[in-house]
Amino acid sequence: MPEIIWKGNEHTNKESRYGVVPICIVDHISTSTMYSMDSWFTDPKNDGSSAHFGVGKDGMIHQYVKIEDNAWAQGLPVAKIPLSPAPIVRDMNCNPNLYCVSIEHEGTDGELTEEQFKATVWLHRYIMQYINDKWNPGMDLGSYNVLGHYQVDPWRRPNCPGPKFPWDRLRAELAVAEKQTLEELELRLWPAETGWADRLERIQAVNNELNWYMEEVAQGEGVGYANGCMDRYMALYEFMNNQGFLPKK
Repeated sequence: MPEIIWKGNEHTNKESRYGVVPICIVDHISTSTMYSMDSWFTDPKNDGSSAHFGVGKDGMIHQYVKIEDNAWAQGLPVAKIPLSPAPIVRDMNCNPNLYCVSIEHEGTDGELTEEQFKATVWLHRYIMQYINDKWNPGMDLGSYNVLGHYQVDPWRRPNCPGPKFPWDRLRAELAVAEKQTLEELELRLWPAETGWADRLERIQAVNNELNWYMEEVAQGEGVGYANGCMDRYMALYEFMNNQGFLPKK
């Protein structure tokens, strides 16, 4: 499961958001390795670009700039803002760096490894929760709030985050993830590491028994089968409740 490793940035390629609440995530491709990202984003000679996060091909997540701060990743000339194809850019009508959180992905063409893909799904959900917990803007992970750099600035970055970036799959995953807690998302993305596979197997076994008893009752069998049906139902409910699968009251 992912862990965010703080790399920090002691230099000048970040600034305040000046009271603007972040409400948008912009995906980028690094066109370099994770090592290169780490070196460049922490280099004292770099005074022109930065990003909040980087996601490696191995699924590692590095953070360079706090979400509270403005990273220099998707700035746009004032004259281009009304012409941007992204509705949120036109609606906000200010420098996109002020309200965006940037995610760089290690690679060159946008093709992500499986671990990298899972990590970025998790990171999008983490950012949404962080923002909503701190500022409560009601941010979601739909297409209005999650963009590729090419949608912000098609003039200078027409291919970022790359032709092979898995937009369809990512948007489908984010539509599910935004309705889950981070814990639920981790259980879904990394079942072997969380023990979810074993729990699902147990649930399936009890559920199969429940279905068998229900079929017997439906066919007119006696009270014993009805009692068996209720026993299996209660066992299934208790197990799922204890494992945290059911919503808390």
